[in-house]
Amino acid sequence: MIDEVNLPLAFLWSLFVGLIFSTVGAAGGILAGVGHISVFGISQANTVKLMNQILILTSTLIAVPSYWRQRRVVVVLGLLLGAGSVAGALIGSTLSYRFLPDLKSYKPLFGLFTLLVAFKILNDLLGSGSRQRIQQLEGKIGSRKRSDLRTQRISHSSIEFTFMDEAYRFNPLTPVFAGFVVAVVSSALGVGGGFLLVPFMVSAMGIPMFLVPGTSALAILVTMIVSGGNYLKMGAGFDPLLLGVEVVGVLIGSLAGPHFSGFLKEKKLRLLLGLLLLYIGVGYTLGSFIQRVLGIRII
Repeated sequence: MIDEVNLPLAFLWSLFVGLIFSTVGAAGGILAGVGHISVFGISQANTVKLMNQILILTSTLIAVPSYWRQRRVVVVLGLLLGAGSVAGALIGSTLSYRFLPDLKSYKPLFGLFTLLVAFKILNDLLGSGSRQRIQQLEGKIGSRKRSDLRTQRISHSSIEFTFMDEAYRFNPLTPVFAGFVVAVVSSALGVGGGFLLVPFMVSAMGIPMFLVPGTSALAILVTMIVSGGNYLKMGAGFDPLLLGVEVVGVLIGSLAGPHFSGFLKEKKLRLLLGLLLLYIGVGYTLGSFIQRVLGIRII
């Protein structure tokens, strides 16, 4: 796939990806893609997508059990999102494999998605109210020793669960449809889709933010298995040596992230991540134009 693998750099970059994903809870797939495209110079877009999704799968395999132990996963919701994502992942990966096989067509779309994620990160930093509410909720849960999440009723028209003495209801068809749409986009671009699932669950469904990351990770786990498997079935290749080193780095980074999160200033980390993704997004979408007009190469 690539002529020469810089193993130390591959390990350090994937360690960074794992730390960011486990600490900030987002952008792991984007950073993995940047590494594959700009750091390691993989020229086949389908290879980039497949390797991105294998690394996301690695992170979610660690994240889901951790959230499960903390009772921060609305299992029925995550499974419904995942059920919808099966068809979406198959459609998105199939269309992307056929119509976005080269970096020339894939890179600008990847850059546009990166810009959207950057804007969302920076926008979220402007409001501190939601962060304060999350911290208050965590303190309330801590006083009870564990989350009291319970599923109360499941039917074809309504699902109800209770959390912290409040009841939440939703139509089961809603997450199935949302999972389908998000999976089409995420599987086509080779990213996880968390930044689409999270605002949907919080804003459209009214799910408490404390439960969203774990529920999202469960849905993404299903999407990555289906999408990655489909890319493999259609013939997408990968670099075994590079991927092996990256998996080890992501595993270590994902496991270490929660232990370092208490020492890291998450607000500053999110700001740096947002600015980095903004730079990358502009470079991937407008880089060739800027270089042609101004003679300056961004990325």
